[in-house]
Amino acid sequence: MLRIERAAYPDRMRGLLAAIVVVLAEFAVLALMPAGPVPSGILVILAAAVVVALWQRHRRAVREREAAVHRERLRLARDMHDRIGRRLGLAALQAAALEVREDDDERRAEVRQVGDTVRAAVEDLHGLVAVLRTGTEPAARFDSAEAAALAAVFLEAGVTVELSQEGEPKPLPPAAAGAAYAVLEEGLANAAKHAPGLPVHASVTWESDALLVAVENPLPGAAAAAGPGGHGLDGLRERLDAAGGLLDCRAGGGRFRLSAMLPLVAEVAARPRIARVAAVATVVLLLVLLPLTTVAGVREP
Repeated sequence: MLRIERAAYPDRMRGLLAAIVVVLAEFAVLALMPAGPVPSGILVILAAAVVVALWQRHRRAVREREAAVHRERLRLARDMHDRIGRRLGLAALQAAALEVREDDDERRAEVRQVGDTVRAAVEDLHGLVAVLRTGTEPAARFDSAEAAALAAVFLEAGVTVELSQEGEPKPLPPAAAGAAYAVLEEGLANAAKHAPGLPVHASVTWESDALLVAVENPLPGAAAAAGPGGHGLDGLRERLDAAGGLLDCRAGGGRFRLSAMLPLVAEVAARPRIARVAAVATVVLLLVLLPLTTVAGVREP
């Protein structure tokens, strides 16, 4: 998901730092010239005007970027709904029609399972489209019940999953909860793809300050040589980075292991309000130096 605030923050800092550099340069010129009270006061006022002008220009650039990001979100939402949503909806209808026509009970159960998976994908897609349109992400949750339910879905699909859970579940920050669920889901999906029919071991361990999620499966034949591909692991790394966690994936000895560590407490970045502090300090500096330069200007050289 796009983060407007993070994208705009470096631009705000660059704009403000540029304004401060200009002001300091003008004060340096002021200190070197034996001017009277009128030139000194005018120079200070001009410095303040430069700060205000640069800040307004920067705020306008931030608003324009936010509007561009919003337009891109709406475009993505439309494309996903029109292209992927319609095809998934059609696949759900086809699965339902096939289930009705099927006479064999076992085959009918398998087709129903496929239909349920497609319908769940349609619901997930609608949720993602809503997130793109509104910019607000629903609160994610991850606990023992969620992990067991996800493992049960893969068990019903024919994946031999052994899930072990240790420790006492604790509340997770939303970003960490979503990342933990994604790691478990991606690990089981990769195992089903690269090691069909082979046993998969998944573990969820709750420690005092972190959650550990791991999925391990055999890699037979060509899968062991090639290793997992696609963009799933790249997306997981981005999720883990955003949640302050770590991701490790390694293949060796004919096995593949995907593991993640997530902090139980949201890490608040030690990012002081540098822009606000610098702006206030600049204004205070202007107010202090204005009378000082006036007094210095009336002194005899």
